[in-house]
Amino acid sequence: MAHAGDDHLEPLWLQASRNPQMEAAFLRQLVHQRVVVILRQPPGPGDAAPERNLVQWRRETDGVTFVPVFICATHLTYALPAPAKFTQVPMRVLLAAGGDQTYIINPLSVAPFELRERQRALLRRYSAEAHYDTEWPSRRAPWVFQLPDDALYPIAVKLAQWFNATGRVDQAFLYELRRGKKPRTEIVLGLNESADQELADTLMAIAVHAGAKTASFIIRFLPDEPAHREGLAQAGITPFYQRPMPSRQ
Repeated sequence: MAHAGDDHLEPLWLQASRNPQMEAAFLRQLVHQRVVVILRQPPGPGDAAPERNLVQWRRETDGVTFVPVFICATHLTYALPAPAKFTQVPMRVLLAAGGDQTYIINPLSVAPFELRERQRALLRRYSAEAHYDTEWPSRRAPWVFQLPDDALYPIAVKLAQWFNATGRVDQAFLYELRRGKKPRTEIVLGLNESADQELADTLMAIAVHAGAKTASFIIRFLPDEPAHREGLAQAGITPFYQRPMPSRQ
């Protein structure tokens, strides 16, 4: 199994319990990393969905039930009985899908790190600052994808002009997303680009200047958002911007 983190994450984890600054540095880096978790069975619909399929362990000292999370495959020292399996998942997706459970990073190590309520709140905050989604669709709170109102046309024009002028984005979607237990509607600019906070901040400023409402306009990087990609495909929503391919002579 491939390494789930990068060279910076391991030393940050070892220092995370020492002071708030090191903890914050570790959590900020963790937001961008893939971690290893244990599923009871291969992922799928129903009971095999990620939020209901995560293996939980019980801590013997106090009986706390938690989800074991590993930042690196080297922290796993045994094979799993079938059909359970190890799988890699972005930490922010795990937190969104798994909800407010207790998570312990590297629980078999000499320095297990517990994600309690405060740490989970910090992870969600850092995720939002990086323009990652902090939620996950469920049967109780499904997501509805649809085309936006025509009133957003001026915003789409300004964004397309910037895309053409800079050559920075090849494909972009503009769509309306309705979600949450108390349904709210957001306008999403979905970019077929790897996550880039500076790019997102720039495009947010352009959209707001063109009339978008800051509170309900969000930017998502689709390669990092499987729930958004699936929703767009199911709704049949096509890009509002597609950079023309260069003609061949």
